[in-house]
Amino acid sequence: MFRSLRFWAALAVGVLLIALFLIATDLSEIADAFEDANYWYVAPAVAVLFLSFFLRCYRWSILMRPVAAISPRRLFSYSIIGYMANNLIPARAGELIRAYVLGERERVSTMGTLGAIAVERLFDGCVLVLMLLTAGAVVGLGDSSLRAIAIAAAALFSVALVAFYWLTFREERAHRLADYLLARLPANLARRLDPHVRSVIGALRSVHDWRSILLVTFFSILGWTVEAGAYAIVGLAFGIEIGFAHYVLLLAAANLAIIIPTFFGGAGPFEWAAKLVMVNAGLAGGLAAAYAIVAHAVVVAPATIVGLILLWTFGIPIARLGRIRTEPLEERTPVTP
Repeated sequence: MFRSLRFWAALAVGVLLIALFLIATDLSEIADAFEDANYWYVAPAVAVLFLSFFLRCYRWSILMRPVAAISPRRLFSYSIIGYMANNLIPARAGELIRAYVLGERERVSTMGTLGAIAVERLFDGCVLVLMLLTAGAVVGLGDSSLRAIAIAAAALFSVALVAFYWLTFREERAHRLADYLLARLPANLARRLDPHVRSVIGALRSVHDWRSILLVTFFSILGWTVEAGAYAIVGLAFGIEIGFAHYVLLLAAANLAIIIPTFFGGAGPFEWAAKLVMVNAGLAGGLAAAYAIVAHAVVVAPATIVGLILLWTFGIPIARLGRIRTEPLEERTPVTP
């Protein structure tokens, strides 16, 4: 991992943004805000956060139906392990790791699971853009940086959504594309990859009926809205009195900002975007910065700790996480049911 260019690039981006975040803030004001905060609100904020994680597992179970029928309760542990890995390993490797752990323990296709996760991430991006634009219409985007995030994210996920449905709406079109790509690989490799590619196509087509689309959209919006409630509870710890729409705007902006590959769960971009929203809501810079740091800690620390505990109970050494990304596909893909 330490020899990876992505590792050092992610670390450099995170350190740079954290440095800029701190330079632009009076540290004594941050210290005063920390001192005045009521940290009894952290526990209910974490409880609400984990509720939002569980609600998104309902969505994941729907997306997993073409691969295997797995209940949201069973998926919850793997989801938390994924959050933990995303917080500790750059380039969102947690998505691959949760697919690997799920596949190894539940004996389902890892590649099919990755296809379901790809759809999950697409819906997350689209819903966050929708929430950003909706909350921005209510309270105003204000800063040009927030408008830039809105424009860039809306363009990116609009193109991704159109391309996704164009490629997968007709099953024969998806299979023709797969055949075209596989034909350009060595015959032995193409033969080994073929069942995995078919599994991915099945997972990608999990949202091609209206019932699935509506359910996945509903649980996406519900899960993220509940998470915004966790941010609002953290706001109570600092005595912040702003409307819920500001927290929805903060949630959307901060989570879209961490698309930038950094370390420690998006440290740097998250704080920058969260502070920006809070300052635009009328908070002093020091209070906004302190809030951003604690809110991010609430999101990152509990999921990381619980994820490490779950990984330990599953008997998977943490040192193995860095090797999962480089293990041959056939070694980490269980039998498809």
